[in-house]
Amino acid sequence: MATLRASSGVNEAGGCPGHSWSFRPLAYFGQIAATVLFFLIGIVVSPVCWILHRIAGPRIPARLGQNLLKKLFQFFTWWMQRTGTLRIGVHGLGALGGLRGTLIVSNHPALLDAIFLMAHLPPTACVMRANLLRNPVLCGSALLSDYVTNDSGPALVRQGIKKIRAGGNLLVFPEGSRTSTPPLNPFRSGFAMIAAKTSAAVQTIVIDYPGSHLTKGIPLFSPAALPLCFEIRAGELFRLRPGETADDFSRRIESWFREELASPRDKS
Repeated sequence: MATLRASSGVNEAGGCPGHSWSFRPLAYFGQIAATVLFFLIGIVVSPVCWILHRIAGPRIPARLGQNLLKKLFQFFTWWMQRTGTLRIGVHGLGALGGLRGTLIVSNHPALLDAIFLMAHLPPTACVMRANLLRNPVLCGSALLSDYVTNDSGPALVRQGIKKIRAGGNLLVFPEGSRTSTPPLNPFRSGFAMIAAKTSAAVQTIVIDYPGSHLTKGIPLFSPAALPLCFEIRAGELFRLRPGETADDFSRRIESWFREELASPRDKS
């Protein structure tokens, strides 16, 4: 898998640092084809997952749905790389295969962050927006994978505690949505409350993305400089300190992310 190399000159439309950009119809066709492929996969897979969930419900282990999504996301990521739409460097995530009962916390610069992470993480539930359960492309697979919704803070914490105590992993984007005030939105402390209640470790993951395509407020079908360049790296493992409150724990991890993102391309 390709790895990003340090370079200067970020292209604001997306793409790799140092790349000049002009509109290319063929590249734009590849961008649209990747988007259409994602929706086609969802339209085919989601109803099947929804039916299985309705028929069997809790008798189907959530891990089955999570593994299914992992395979689909791996295929989608491979396809984007194969067609020149994506260039991604992944560092240290292979060592996380043994995670159990762990909160996985990441920054959230772009729309496809969860897809790229879930393609490389062990089976993991994800915190998602509640309105996505009404999305026909995503609802079935999310239900089968027993994802957690963020429509209610207390409910999110209760569901998260249940997942962690059952030995599952939970991916959380504490910014709440894609980054709108770079380098990082202020963190919400729900994940820290879950960690405080369960004594779970928090594994950090940093996503470096220099472009603007797929970020907050940019239309999905707007032309982008290709390939889109992402670098994803495993960060530190955090644990609550004696006497540390959930809010303090959240602020400590947020500060760590801000330091890491201050000069991401100076890091190996």
